[in-house]
Amino acid sequence: MIEPRPYRDERDLVAMRSLLIRGRQANNGTYYIHCGDLNWWLYYPPLEGDFWNSIYLWDDPEMCGQLLGWALISADWVGFDVYIQPELRRNPMALEMYGWAEQHALEIARERGKKTMYALWIRRDDEVLDRHLRLKGYRLARGMVHLVRDLDEQIPFSKVIGEFTVRACKGEPEVEARARAQYSAFGSSAAFERYLERFTKFMRSPVYDHNLAIVSVTANGEIGAFCIVWIDLINKVGLFEPVGTHPDFQRKGLGRAVMLEGMRRLKEGGMVQAIVSTFEDNAAAIKLYESIGFQLVNRLGTYEKDV
Repeated sequence: MIEPRPYRDERDLVAMRSLLIRGRQANNGTYYIHCGDLNWWLYYPPLEGDFWNSIYLWDDPEMCGQLLGWALISADWVGFDVYIQPELRRNPMALEMYGWAEQHALEIARERGKKTMYALWIRRDDEVLDRHLRLKGYRLARGMVHLVRDLDEQIPFSKVIGEFTVRACKGEPEVEARARAQYSAFGSSAAFERYLERFTKFMRSPVYDHNLAIVSVTANGEIGAFCIVWIDLINKVGLFEPVGTHPDFQRKGLGRAVMLEGMRRLKEGGMVQAIVSTFEDNAAAIKLYESIGFQLVNRLGTYEKDV
């Protein structure tokens, strides 16, 4: 088994994205996150710290610049993600990579006195990984649902909803309002100043495109709902992440409006399909997504194990 190495530079990020794109193309029963998920994780990380020092890569010894797989291990809550080249799905080497990531996460858990560790983003019907993890003592915990919508039909414009206008976010000029909307929608308990600092940094990152960040906003600048869409030009699939509505402005159709605008922009960008995920017990979000044509296609398990 080749030992992984730490993340080095932008070239590694390109290789990580390439692996995800190939995995999604293969559609072989293993779930691969969208490149937008990776962008969101890395450039809008948890307040506790970033993930750049938590990435490990297995180089392909036969192809320069290509990876056999990569892993991301959250040191804060001891979760690990592993993604491998799709042709390795049933190869013992793939399970060795999962084993390495689990052992590394276990060491972190013991160092930090954590009681539980997690394996993330695994399809419930992935018999290979389900069997592997259950044999290792894992059990299913709170998971997510994955929904899909084709973009082949005409998508209506949603420019004005009552007092709200639906448009692209202006970026840094309205970062405080945008951060405030998400801060309230997701019920953050952190100091808002830290939250604002993180959002400002994200808007200055190379992955942020204000034209793909949709908001519903009043004339005085209050943001009621928001979403960001991400593009995969190879697979022609667009991702919604995140989606939210400020609690003071719920039940006004604002979440629906920003998502319709997001879908319209995805279609204009050449995407043929849109995807979104949420927790399996988030009935309100699932209802919203289904109301605009998304269909639940599979469930994504979180597997947990006592340390």
